[in-house]
Amino acid sequence: MLDKLRDRATRILAGFGRCTLATSGPAGLQASMVLCAGQGTTLYLLVPDTSDHLFNLESDPHVALTADTWQLHGTATIVQNSPEVFTTQQRQWHIIVRVTPIRLHILPMMYGPADYAETIDFDG
Repeated sequence: MLDKLRDRATRILAGFGRCTLATSGPAGLQASMVLCAGQGTTLYLLVPDTSDHLFNLESDPHVALTADTWQLHGTATIVQNSPEVFTTQQRQWHIIVRVTPIRLHILPMMYGPADYAETIDFDG
């Protein structure tokens, strides 16, 4: 991936503290708001430890995430050791999920530098 695109994706993903996580699996289609933190092009999510998302991720790690200005398709992994991107209080009763992006769709911005959507594909 070109450094320019990687830097753009990093800036976009770092600018949000919440996103909607969508999973599919034995518990059915699930979508809910979660806390998120970007570190480079990787996103870390705080998922409640009783969430059906965790059950779904055991059988299908593919996820979709959305925020106001982007949509992301990626692969999720439940992590035990993660960077300190959330406080101890935030982590209480939650599981940290790392999302490795596959594709990032940057949505059109009405008053921004672009009035069209962009797509960034990440290295597999």
